[in-house]
Amino acid sequence: MADELLSTEFPDIQSFIKDLNLLDENVNKAVRTGLKKGANLILAEQKRLAPKQLSEYISTGSIYTTKKGVLGITSGYQKEVFKTDEHGQNPGIAGMVKEFGRPGQSPERSGDKDSIGRKKGVIQAEPHIRRGFDNVVDRAVQTVIDSINTEINKFGD
Repeated sequence: MADELLSTEFPDIQSFIKDLNLLDENVNKAVRTGLKKGANLILAEQKRLAPKQLSEYISTGSIYTTKKGVLGITSGYQKEVFKTDEHGQNPGIAGMVKEFGRPGQSPERSGDKDSIGRKKGVIQAEPHIRRGFDNVVDRAVQTVIDSINTEINKFGD
C-alpha cells in the first residue's frame, strides 16, 4: 500500500510551464478575436439604426489596452471622421447631432435663422450609437466569453 502512495518520478514541470505559456498566448489571441467579433456585432446594429447618409462613417477602432491592462475596442464615430472635408462637411459632428439632437434657440437670439442663414430650431435626438450598443451588448459579451472558453477547453484535451 505504501508503494502506491509514494512515487519517485518527477512530473514534467518544464512541459507543463510551456503548455501554460502557450495557453496564455492563445487565450490572449482568443480575447482579441472575441473583442473584434463582438465589436462587429455592435457595429452592424449601429449602422442598421443610423441614417443611411451617416452609416458609412461608423466603424470600429483598434484594440487598445488601458493603463490598468484591460483590453478594449471602440465602435461608433472614430476620431478621423470629425475632420472637416474640402466641402465643409463634418460627418462626425452631423452624426453626433443626430445621436443627441440639438436644443432650440436660446433666449438671447431672435429670428428664424442663424448668422449664416441656416434655420434655427430643435433637432430631435435619433440615438443610433448608444442604442445599437445597448441592443446587442449581451450577444457581444457572450461572443468574447465563448471565444475564451473555446481556447481554455482545448487545454484540457
